[in-house]
Amino acid sequence: MSVRYELDYSEVEKLEEKFQAVPENIEAIINGVLHKDGTKVTTAAITDEMPVSNRTKKHAKYSKWSRASKQNLGFTIKTKGGASKKSGSFGYLVFPNEGRGPHNPLEQRFMEEGLEKSTPEVLHLLNERIDQYLEEEF
Repeated sequence: MSVRYELDYSEVEKLEEKFQAVPENIEAIINGVLHKDGTKVTTAAITDEMPVSNRTKKHAKYSKWSRASKQNLGFTIKTKGGASKKSGSFGYLVFPNEGRGPHNPLEQRFMEEGLEKSTPEVLHLLNERIDQYLEEEF
């Protein structure tokens, strides 16, 4: 299972003016914020949404369960899932939306919920960084 974050320009109308003021460096600024802070904020929000069962075992919520890959103007957070029978694997993270298995009868959309919760904070970080750049340049 993975979630992909991409900028939706309909949500960032107030950034548009700033984009026009810094056209040559805007892509590097956005990528810097998304790849450094955006992945951390989004991973933390997803982790907060993760359920924890009553079973006595190691849970993904309390472990380093994800890895992030960078794209231009976006990033993807993927689970470190794997085979459920593999020791130390969090295989139940691979298909949480399908509610597979005897111990996971309900679909759980914690990846999407965490992504939705983190979007305003990521946009705020983008605004702050662009404002900082504009103050430094002008």
